[in-house]
Amino acid sequence: MNVRRLLAALITVTAVGSLAACSNAPVAAVTPPPLATAYANEALAPSGPIPDLTDWWRGFHDPILDRLVDTALANNLDLQAAVARIDAARAVQAGTASQWFPSLDLNAGASRQRLSASQAFPTDTPTTGNAFGLNATLAWEPDLFGRVRQGVSAANADVVSAGNEALAVRIATIEETVLTYVNVRGLEQRIDIVQENALSQRNTEQSTRRMFDAGVVPAADVDRATAQTETTLAELPALELQRQTAIHRLSIITASTPQDIYAQLDPPAPMPAWTPPVSGVGTPADVLSRRPDVRAAQARVVAAYARIGVAEADLKPQLQLLGVIGLAIDGFSGVTFARSIAWMAGASASAPIFDGGLRRSVVALRRAQAQQALDAYRATVLAAVTDVETSMAATDRDQSRAQRLARATSSARAAYEQINRSWRSGESAFIDTLDAQRSVLLAEDAMVQAQTETLRSQVRLVSVLGQ
Repeated sequence: MNVRRLLAALITVTAVGSLAACSNAPVAAVTPPPLATAYANEALAPSGPIPDLTDWWRGFHDPILDRLVDTALANNLDLQAAVARIDAARAVQAGTASQWFPSLDLNAGASRQRLSASQAFPTDTPTTGNAFGLNATLAWEPDLFGRVRQGVSAANADVVSAGNEALAVRIATIEETVLTYVNVRGLEQRIDIVQENALSQRNTEQSTRRMFDAGVVPAADVDRATAQTETTLAELPALELQRQTAIHRLSIITASTPQDIYAQLDPPAPMPAWTPPVSGVGTPADVLSRRPDVRAAQARVVAAYARIGVAEADLKPQLQLLGVIGLAIDGFSGVTFARSIAWMAGASASAPIFDGGLRRSVVALRRAQAQQALDAYRATVLAAVTDVETSMAATDRDQSRAQRLARATSSARAAYEQINRSWRSGESAFIDTLDAQRSVLLAEDAMVQAQTETLRSQVRLVSVLGQ
């Protein structure tokens, strides 16, 4: 991607978010960046079919990995909390939207009472009777200045934001599960390499000891061989601890016990093979439109500007329509019902006169929060572009490094075999054999680390594309 297209995407998507906020909150208009129109056509031009990355991790064809990801998606606590935030946002949305409609309350009551002689005017005779009441109250506030409309827009945007945040958590959960699993398999391969090299070095040590017993080599050669074998074996505890830590991390991601994860991952398996389903990522605008974190940030901008409209509507008068109809009876005859029906209809209006600047301070607060949301949105766009660019570069560099280390490993093995034959025939020094063995171990370990990192960078690339 060239710099101009990245800049175009940033400006265009920022303008889209700003204009979307303006359309929902005309009282809080935002001036779009002046370069947005000039670059819009280039940034939003079609880039061909976008690769389908649904269930991309199944391309590993690893049933253990599939089971771990499915378990993480079902049990991950962060993901469950994100889904709960969607439910909360929808509840607020429903409550806000209810203000469009009138409220109707029904009240009923019954009592029996005795009036004293002084209360029973004009009869001056104590009386005892029943009292029954039933009334319905209707109230509705017309949305004259858009307070309800802006509140509904903000609530709708909050639901969109919560949904995209949950999708971002889902993507992050899948990514971390796959990365950790790849790391576990890579560590297992490194452990195998250390054990194989230690076995080879132990054989060399034993051969050296036999030659020392025969008086062919000095004791120093035996000590060197023993030291190298023990040094190699000393790498195992650190690698095993790293594997154990990664497995415990998988147990947290999947909300499972470590014993369950150990049972699934044993015995150790080779590094999974995978061909990334990404040949091109499209234009910057394509990438950004797929990123849930970008969509969530954009929705937060819309919500923030809508809340400016709510705060400004509170500066204006409010009108409320009221209606009441009811009964107050002491019996259940038809005459009593007819005589006891009462109703009332009316309207009330209120207008703020003086509140010491409270309402205007809320408007200023909402404007500051909207600016924060817009700045956060722009930062999210920049971070998204950087993520994709960095992941693409890392994938290319890691692949190149892994290929070179594979060739270096092959050369190191060939050199060791030749030097070992020369030493056994007495043509080279024993120290050369030890150096060659050490070179093989270092080359093989570095190669596996590079292959693991290549696979991890490919996984990150798919993840940062927003799938």
